[in-house]
Amino acid sequence: MLVLFSDCFETGLNSMDELAAALQHLRYKKHEVLLFHTVDEATELAFDWPNRPYTLVDPESGRQLRLNPAEYREAYRDQALKFRESLRLRCGQFGIDLIEADCATGHVKVLEAFLRRRSRRNL
Repeated sequence: MLVLFSDCFETGLNSMDELAAALQHLRYKKHEVLLFHTVDEATELAFDWPNRPYTLVDPESGRQLRLNPAEYREAYRDQALKFRESLRLRCGQFGIDLIEADCATGHVKVLEAFLRRRSRRNL
């Protein structure tokens, strides 16, 4: 059993295809895969930020982006929903358990809730 905690974001034009290929390979190797998709519901999905300018910094590349959330909120939400749906479909195709994990909840509570649901399902 492989337990992955990831935001599932990669850079590049084929990032979803590359992620799907990696997940498919794990299933091909007969691993049971649990993918905990880590997100911060309030800031990453709802994009519920006060209406003022921000400078966002990518922690991996250091690249900076200045924006006002009101200008991007609707388009961002649409893209976030499309990404989540694509991830859900790909995991479903490969028989991978996809669990949404809100960072604000903490990993212990997310794991406990998942294990309770799974134990009830296996009774």
